[in-house]
Amino acid sequence: MRDLISIRMRASFKNAHISGAERICKKEKVSQIINELLKRPKFYDFISIKTEEVKELEFIKMPSIRSFDFKSVEEARAFAKVLLEKAGIKMDIANDVIELISKGAAFGKNMRGAMLIDIDTGQRLEEDKEKGIRTIKVDWEDRDLAKQMLLSSGYKITDRALDALALVSKNIRCGVIAEVCWSDDVDYTTGYVVVNKTYYRINPMKNFGDPFGGRAYFIKAENLENIVDCLRNKAFLVRLKE
Repeated sequence: MRDLISIRMRASFKNAHISGAERICKKEKVSQIINELLKRPKFYDFISIKTEEVKELEFIKMPSIRSFDFKSVEEARAFAKVLLEKAGIKMDIANDVIELISKGAAFGKNMRGAMLIDIDTGQRLEEDKEKGIRTIKVDWEDRDLAKQMLLSSGYKITDRALDALALVSKNIRCGVIAEVCWSDDVDYTTGYVVVNKTYYRINPMKNFGDPFGGRAYFIKAENLENIVDCLRNKAFLVRLKE
């Protein structure tokens, strides 16, 4: 445990969020991982790399995965809203959140982190409406094995999708009830919804060339403090085997 380091990368361009990533690795691999993360954003004028020793760690499982492809963004988002509604989220709240992401949840720009949404009222609970909340200190116990396993199961898994699955796994453990997300990368149109501990990959959640994306976590307002503490401070590795 003493040999594990949490690495966090964040890149931006003209004060707009471009890319972020989380890794947990052994000390001897820190330089290698940092070099890999530096190559991840396609362009940037600011990049931050932070490292921190992991003092406590828990192992968690990943959710079930299902994939759905649609002919249009409208059909994909309609399906996402139905999934959220089945998780107990009112349709008008789901509509508002998806519309907000599609126009830039940080006052017309993409947020660095996620919105925290009261599942009952739709109220935004995050302290900073531009930064949001980031899920940090999470990775795979064996990242290469995870990618191989998912590819062999027929999923078109990228590093971006692996990151999302790890984040989702931690979010569930921390008390996030449901989640909706799609990337702000103009070339990546697949998004996802998480409900009932199932990760639904949905394509296309936006059109090619669309610069807007983001994520929203639906939670119970009374659990806000504990959830934020878990997302920010507790470290987890996703374990594939018992």
